[in-house]
Amino acid sequence: MSQYGASNMGSISGTKKFGASTGFVDGGMGSTQFNNTQTSVVGAQQTTANLKGKLGALQEMINQLNEELNFHKKEVSILKSEKETLESVLTVKTQDVRKTLTNELFRVEEGMKRHYAHQKAENSRLQQQITTLKGEKTALEQQMLALQRRISELEDQIGCDDD
Repeated sequence: MSQYGASNMGSISGTKKFGASTGFVDGGMGSTQFNNTQTSVVGAQQTTANLKGKLGALQEMINQLNEELNFHKKEVSILKSEKETLESVLTVKTQDVRKTLTNELFRVEEGMKRHYAHQKAENSRLQQQITTLKGEKTALEQQMLALQRRISELEDQIGCDDD
């Protein structure tokens, strides 16, 4: 059955009716040709209109998709640019931090070397004082022993005189 059913078309030329499955009922050759031509013109116009409408809708969809694609391409290029900018900023900051840390490390190492040399000198000076004090202690102990012997000798002499 065509898209123009019997209920939609009604009577085309008075007595002619559009049939459900076979076309025209009750009619001569001339009226059938006229009706076929009229039907095919109307059908062709509607088909053309439908195709044009569909093509127009498809073209509009294609245009919208192209606009979206272009928008997204621009967005991707902007994001790539931002990424490159951030990478360069991060690279610069990383280099700055590395340079700062390297300088700080050098400064700390130099400070430690100075403090180590100072501590070594202090340790050496204290070791010399300890050695000197030990020598003085030994000398004092020897003097004390010598004095104790002398006291002992003097006591012996004094004690001997008292007898």
